[in-house]
Amino acid sequence: MSMEAGIPLNSIILFFMAILPIIVIFAGIVCLKKSGTLMAVTGWLLAMIVAVLFFNTSPVIALYASASGILASFGISLMVLFTILQVTMMDLTGAIRSISEYIRSIAAERYEQIMILNVGFGSFLVSIGATPVTMLPPIMMALGFSPVASVALPCLGYDPLTSFSLLAVPITLPAAIFGFDAVVMGSQVALFLPVISTGLSLGMLWIADGVDGIKKGWVPALLAGLTLGIFAIVFVNILPASAIGLVGVFSGLVTILVLFLHRAVRGRPVLARKPVAGAGDAMPGDQGLMPLGKAVLPWALLVILVVVISIPDIQSSLYHILGDAQVITVVADRAVDLKLMNQAYFWVVVSTLVAAPFLVQSRDEGKKIATLWLKRAWSPTLAAALFFAIAYVMDWSGQTVVNNTLTFVSGSNDLNMNAVIGFSLAMVFGIAFPVISPLLGMFGSFVSGSETSSNVMFYGILQKATSVLSLDFSKVYAAHMVAGGIASGIAPAKIINAASVIDQSAIEGEAIRKSAVVVVLLALLTSALLVLFLLV
Repeated sequence: MSMEAGIPLNSIILFFMAILPIIVIFAGIVCLKKSGTLMAVTGWLLAMIVAVLFFNTSPVIALYASASGILASFGISLMVLFTILQVTMMDLTGAIRSISEYIRSIAAERYEQIMILNVGFGSFLVSIGATPVTMLPPIMMALGFSPVASVALPCLGYDPLTSFSLLAVPITLPAAIFGFDAVVMGSQVALFLPVISTGLSLGMLWIADGVDGIKKGWVPALLAGLTLGIFAIVFVNILPASAIGLVGVFSGLVTILVLFLHRAVRGRPVLARKPVAGAGDAMPGDQGLMPLGKAVLPWALLVILVVVISIPDIQSSLYHILGDAQVITVVADRAVDLKLMNQAYFWVVVSTLVAAPFLVQSRDEGKKIATLWLKRAWSPTLAAALFFAIAYVMDWSGQTVVNNTLTFVSGSNDLNMNAVIGFSLAMVFGIAFPVISPLLGMFGSFVSGSETSSNVMFYGILQKATSVLSLDFSKVYAAHMVAGGIASGIAPAKIINAASVIDQSAIEGEAIRKSAVVVVLLALLTSALLVLFLLV
């Protein structure tokens, strides 16, 4: 048998074929500048072909795997679908404009503005499913920041808490699929955050104003970073397990509060007495603005509803309303429990529908909202679902149904795409694997545009590699999540969205290149922290 670097040639070929769908997706997005949705479709078709031709998977099992992945993706794909509906409604009815104007009335110095808006408020927004990458760039421009900073900072500010975004879906969804404890994993993720969130805050100052920005703004950066990270640890440990989705919400709000208290202690005002230069004439109190309480109604309702359904007795009662009717058997012993009324996306819909009569003024406005929603939402929703389909095809590859159980037949346990990739990486990198494993999270989030998709796609690979090397899987997987969250700040789709809302599409590449310096350094810092955590 031919050998190369001690690895059989056949194993090298299998490794290349197993990782080929991921490589093709990366090349299509980065090199060919194709859309994430197109490459998700391409990657899914390629994963199906590879699984069938090289990993002894029947076409029927590959299709069942895809269906199971799409059903399992509902926690993220439908969350994307319905949060876009909510934000679109708030956008077209003027609620977002009202909130933006109130934010612009905050009296704060340049570097405090960066931290309050992007770290504190950005973390809060992304935790409830809103989109800071489309809401904050116009505000940053109005406050006098450069186009590159106005695009890059909103994309980076919330990244440390990406694992707790969308009410913690990047943690809870893989936990539901693979059966690990979401709170334990959330605690592991949170341990990285005081260092990572502080590093990111300092990195944002560098993006805004270089080294001079760090010299002038290090105090609010340290306050914001440490507060966000420390309180993430606090809330993940004191909130009940069913309320893990609120960790990011409360951590972001506390960060804003601490930054305001810092101003108050120094005798500085919290609200400006006159309009911010360049912000226009619309200020709080203007008749053209929607009252703030009315504008934030959908978000306020969502937070209240999520708090209520986090109560265990209520959660159990909601589940039993539909009971087994929401458990869908895909094939043999593999089923997906949708838990519809326990999912955050269900309550996003409820909060949107309850708030709609107070915000939507006419039937025509409602039609405009629905039309724009569908135009905005179909592509990211489809992409999110297909990335899960790819992950499931890779995970189910090599398996077949025996006695009504999907399993590996004798002797074929290692003929699985995830197993081949995980084993090969373990053999190549050996004890250095913890150094490169967070970089896989960075790579996965950059390619898929979603930490959740990356977490699902790489779960089996990391599980196999850590098993071979006898490493603590929970710590390695947590580092993967953290690095994936960091990298989401340079995901092309997010940078493109942020640039488009301020009509600055020409600076997309510059924003990615400048942000990438911070992202890569923080991913390497995550690797160093992982090595430290594995040693203690």
